[in-house]
Amino acid sequence: MPDIELRFHKDMLVLSAPIDAALARQGIDAARDRQYLNLMEPDVVHDALRMEEMAGAQCIVATTEDLTRARLAHVRMDGDASVLAHAAVQIAVDLKPQHVIAELAPCGLPLDPSSKSSLNENRSQYADAARAIEAEAVEALLLSGFSSIDDLKCALMGVRQVSDKPVMASVLIGEVGSAASLKYEKASLNVQSSAFSLDEQVFDSISPTASVDGYEIVDIEPFGGAVGKRPPLSPEMWPEAVAVMQDLGASVIGFRTAEPLFKAEEYARQAAKLTDFPLLAELYVTADPNVKPRASLVPLDDILDYTPDTMTSAAVKLYGAGVQFLRAVGNATPSFTGALAATVFGLDVHRS
Repeated sequence: MPDIELRFHKDMLVLSAPIDAALARQGIDAARDRQYLNLMEPDVVHDALRMEEMAGAQCIVATTEDLTRARLAHVRMDGDASVLAHAAVQIAVDLKPQHVIAELAPCGLPLDPSSKSSLNENRSQYADAARAIEAEAVEALLLSGFSSIDDLKCALMGVRQVSDKPVMASVLIGEVGSAASLKYEKASLNVQSSAFSLDEQVFDSISPTASVDGYEIVDIEPFGGAVGKRPPLSPEMWPEAVAVMQDLGASVIGFRTAEPLFKAEEYARQAAKLTDFPLLAELYVTADPNVKPRASLVPLDDILDYTPDTMTSAAVKLYGAGVQFLRAVGNATPSFTGALAATVFGLDVHRS
């Protein structure tokens, strides 16, 4: 039994954030060059992951998200996935963290649920990627970023064909970008009208990239990407996603959201009522790490643009909602991981 499985329902654990934001600050396009760096410039990836480990992440997530054939072909790295898997995992192992986890992202292929050949092809994408990872020194697999129930089913079934390692599954959920920003921040401004004199009709007509008296609302597509861009699941589909993950072999049930803190807490509490499996929460940081955060008028629980300071509050709320595994994603930097790790350090999981 992997060591991480022995800690289920016991210790609060923090997963390392994706290193894309750290690499972007060095002028590197991580989505395009991630696998190349694992092979040819491992020190760059090592240093980025080392910062996450130093920030307090007990679980280092290896940069294996592109190992499906479709994603490798997209970045012109198609070939022997096992070589790429070994290179990525070895970088994480060399850090000697408490736990090493390998991540797989959606393959991005079109999927027709009514076509047996389409389903088989999608399942084989994940089975082959999991097979490449199986011999490596990882304690769990992380299926993250799924916004299609059918794709999630293919991923879980494909992985379970070849691996009995614990599987953490996480789905994208909720409103994102300018829609969520307008919805919650407009409500906040209406409450605080004495501090901000805006006519509501003006706010109704704001475009996604408008600026009113210096209050900027940016159109964000935090879950996008060149491969497999799909909108997140609606909140109404969250119970179905929980059931699928529970029935098809997931060991940890999780969600990724860019919505405000109170919505993330709702998703966690809802899942805690539906299942007794360990829970994972991935909070998407939409703010550009190179841009100084603007002053926020949003109440604490309505926070949309997470910062290291507000990650502390998020960790407290999600801990109370029964979440065991926490992760900052998107434009997160080691400071976000550090805030989560410092807040829940030494705590046992809280599940009513």
